[in-house]
Amino acid sequence: MENRVLERIPHVKEAETVTKLTKGFSYDEKYIIDETYLLRMFAKENSPSRKREFETLHQLSTYSDYVPKAIAFDTLKDSGKSYMILSYVPGTDAENVLGNLTEEEQYSAGVKAGEELKKIHTLHAPSDYPSWYTIKKRKMDKYLREFQQVDVDEGLKSMLENYIKEREFLMENRPSTFQHDDFHPSNILIENKRLSGVIDFQRMDWGDPVHDLQKLGFFSKQVSIPFTRGILDGYHEGEEISEFFWKLFTFYSAVHIVSALVWGKKRSQEQYKLLFDRSLEVICDHDEFKCIVPKWYKEKG
Repeated sequence: MENRVLERIPHVKEAETVTKLTKGFSYDEKYIIDETYLLRMFAKENSPSRKREFETLHQLSTYSDYVPKAIAFDTLKDSGKSYMILSYVPGTDAENVLGNLTEEEQYSAGVKAGEELKKIHTLHAPSDYPSWYTIKKRKMDKYLREFQQVDVDEGLKSMLENYIKEREFLMENRPSTFQHDDFHPSNILIENKRLSGVIDFQRMDWGDPVHDLQKLGFFSKQVSIPFTRGILDGYHEGEEISEFFWKLFTFYSAVHIVSALVWGKKRSQEQYKLLFDRSLEVICDHDEFKCIVPKWYKEKG
């Protein structure tokens, strides 16, 4: 059945090699075609949102050479499947390869990743898109309500809720640009010790670009501090990072703790435990949110 469906796709019919990919959390069926294209198949009912993703990728590839190029999009009749074909980006995800690089090489790869993220953040949201403050506050308030049902220390709950409520005004009048929304080492590729691409755009959104950096303290710093510092330095083009940026960065880190713990509790006990431990690390790195610059950045040599 699978082969019959695949053979209906022109790029597959003409291919010499088709290799299935199984890594990652995505529900897509993924195949590498002739080491040149990436085929992603998904349920037909998801076509509208995935078509928007495809069209946005087409726009983004004009801003950065490290974004997959959008090649084709179609629906296979009578199969319940739609698909997109992107250019295949070679490389190994940074989470698995950074440990084999020197600290200087890790930092350099991070700088380049930060520079490319800054480039794709220059794509502005559609003109009729609601304000970032309106959208994010609605989501944030929902997570804060659900967070009350999560079994964690009441002092921790109170600290996070107060910190967020007292600083939510920081989101007012923030720009709305493209957001990758899952920017961390698993979605950043390295080849020959250099950045080769940024992948997995299914969670793309529009909003404050600083929000795209909120996961660095959760999923990047643990893999490589030099790489994570490099991302921030590259993003700021080597300029000194402003106090206002750090206020936003730390605010969004606190917000992410709340949403991550709520999500983790629904997902599985294993996921919840991982995210709880990472949350405690973030809190420690910010000295219980008394410090806006995390220790792992401030203590750089």
